[in-house]
Amino acid sequence: QPELGKSKRNCYSLPGPDFTYGMYMHKRDGGVPEAIGHWDSVKAKPRKRVMGRDFVAMSRGAVQEGCSTAREFALYYKFKDTRQKDKGILRYGGKAPPGMTFGRPPRPPTPFWDIMQHRFKELWMEQQRARTIVQQVVKKKLQAGEVRENRTSFLRTHPLPVKEESFWHPQCYEKVWAPHSPSPDQSQPFWAS
Repeated sequence: QPELGKSKRNCYSLPGPDFTYGMYMHKRDGGVPEAIGHWDSVKAKPRKRVMGRDFVAMSRGAVQEGCSTAREFALYYKFKDTRQKDKGILRYGGKAPPGMTFGRPPRPPTPFWDIMQHRFKELWMEQQRARTIVQQVVKKKLQAGEVRENRTSFLRTHPLPVKEESFWHPQCYEKVWAPHSPSPDQSQPFWAS
């Protein structure tokens, strides 16, 4: 039974206080002075990159050779293993071509002189003035006695075309017999008798 308020003890015997856990590295383990004094750099090893299979090119070639079944396609893929072309993707240790830049292009800089002269405020004020002038012109047109047309007035002047009702019925509904008539072969319906 574990003691109250304490975790259960480990049943394995542990090594003494002079035991070091982990791996001791002779090359790098020099403490803080070696870490500050020497920069441990690792050179990248040139590695041949295996490109993926180019299924589009292989399928095109299989069709040109006359393959039509899945088995023929599989055999063609097995014997004509076409790989994708390396498009010059940079690897570790590779150099960028001259004139190549990474990332998004920066946005054009804000003209500082326009900020100092409050040019953007003046442009906004001009837009607001033009907007109020347009609103006043529209308001004067409405006040001249001209009534705005809504959907109801539009439909009164331009009525919708009348939809013609079709009197055609399916043939299966033409002869309907009463449920209490003995057979549908009777020449007279039930109300005629």
